[in-house]
Amino acid sequence: MISSSMKPFGHCARFLDNGVERTQYTNDRRHYERLVASHGHLSDLRIEPVILSKQQEDRLAEIARAGLGPHDASIYVQYGTTESEDSGYYSADLLTLYRQDQVAPRIQAQRIAAEGAGVVLNGIRYSGDASNRQAMQEALTAAADGDLGSFSSWKCSDGRYHSNHPVSEVESALREIGNRRSALIELEGQYVARAAAGEVDVEALEWVTEFD
Repeated sequence: MISSSMKPFGHCARFLDNGVERTQYTNDRRHYERLVASHGHLSDLRIEPVILSKQQEDRLAEIARAGLGPHDASIYVQYGTTESEDSGYYSADLLTLYRQDQVAPRIQAQRIAAEGAGVVLNGIRYSGDASNRQAMQEALTAAADGDLGSFSSWKCSDGRYHSNHPVSEVESALREIGNRRSALIELEGQYVARAAAGEVDVEALEWVTEFD
């Protein structure tokens, strides 16, 4: 966020890297436009101007001549602490928030991937990813509008077709997907806190709920 000249960068670039959100600060927005355009694993680029809040401006003024490096200065402006314990601006409690924000994108990406498994009801799998949840809701809305008790043909998430599939089963599956997703989000919050405290390995998390 803060450059070596102790001034804010002009732009904040956010993009997905294999599903994990990355945040980079830059004065050269074209670099990230070219970068994302030329690499298939990068997507969803958003570039916004960096605008400091009044509190952040005050923090930057406070450390203007403190001799901090760009890394510690950036953390201090955003969180009110440095990562270096001997800087004179260190707060263990505030640093926890910074560490949580560092691990959160990777854990969130894992949670979203885990949602995709969905649920199995009466031998039929219903994916829990966002696009399928929306498709199921749209199908249920259409069924309600047409006063239908069953779908003449239902394509499940394993690519198989099921004739005269009851609307009530799709409703039950969507409800279970919602319950499972809520449990996964709760698990995500626990993992973020524990990973920030160094209690778990982000790459070895288990995404199992009571709805699996």
